[in-house]
Amino acid sequence: MIGKNVLVRRYPEHKKPVVCEIINEDYSYSLVREIETGHYFRVQSNLIEYTDEPQPNTIYEVSFHPLPANDTFIVSYVIKNIRWQARYTLQTYPDRSTRFQIIVDIINSSPLNFHFNQTHLMAGDIDLTFGTSSSLVDSKTQTKDDIDYSGINLFTCINSSLAIDPYSILTLPIESPNIQIKTIFTYNLIISIPSLVLSNTTSMISNKHKLQRVYQISNSSLFLPTGHLMLYDSSLNVLTGEWHLPTLTEFEKYEFKLGEDPDIMLEYNRTATNDQKTNSSIITTNVLIQNYKQRPINIRFKSTCESSMICLYYDDKARSLGSRLNYELYLKPKSEVLFSFTTIRLL
Repeated sequence: MIGKNVLVRRYPEHKKPVVCEIINEDYSYSLVREIETGHYFRVQSNLIEYTDEPQPNTIYEVSFHPLPANDTFIVSYVIKNIRWQARYTLQTYPDRSTRFQIIVDIINSSPLNFHFNQTHLMAGDIDLTFGTSSSLVDSKTQTKDDIDYSGINLFTCINSSLAIDPYSILTLPIESPNIQIKTIFTYNLIISIPSLVLSNTTSMISNKHKLQRVYQISNSSLFLPTGHLMLYDSSLNVLTGEWHLPTLTEFEKYEFKLGEDPDIMLEYNRTATNDQKTNSSIITTNVLIQNYKQRPINIRFKSTCESSMICLYYDDKARSLGSRLNYELYLKPKSEVLFSFTTIRLL
């Protein structure tokens, strides 16, 4: 439609559209030139009136690369009205197993048919890959590891032929053999000290909490683009949560928290003794974690002091644990664990 004269309303309530020439256009805004004044301005695409049915413009960015062997050319171009996006599903089973599935939607928003013999799904800033002296894939390169993709990442290569109808979405499952999922139940106990008074004081605090559910994704097989993740409990066949997965590189680990679990309870009581003479405090904490599930679970228990405090942790055998506490525990079905630790607030 570039170069075509159209009628443009400057704002939705404008009753008398003016004749303009389209200079540049995209899905949201177009740059137009008013014929009468010669002035340029940007306008929302839905404020443009056409005398004929508009046809979408297919925009190509082309670069030519000579091949010394037979003096032929490779043409690289971007089709603006066809795109793809990834989405993910994570299914959990009663036997602690999980299934992580990658799904790709190839979206054709044009009235054209497309047929591909081989498809490379790339993700990243595609504008970085085109220039006067750069190419998407060097024709001399034979292996994935040798390719410089110049700002984008290769997600996967589909070697079978694909046909995409106009205004349609083609959905494809992608194999992910080396992606491991681990479920961890976690709680972080923040230690706070009551204000010191004129004499030594002892205070006691007790509380009860549910543990948070953490999913750890270990990605050792391929680059994963950002996408929507849906979690299902396969034993009940219900949707249990949603998450937006960020871009993950190969060999990267990623964790996210998603709700509390009612079948795992943490109960603690804490006794704090403040000594005004030494301006110090000793806190003894007893922790009970109960697993009501019919399967074993992984527990991650952490404890830190408030940011304004300097503390040292000791276990129940008076062994120093440093300035914070980190326990990784494994609980059998229908079992519990009880442990204690001491925290000393320094001057």
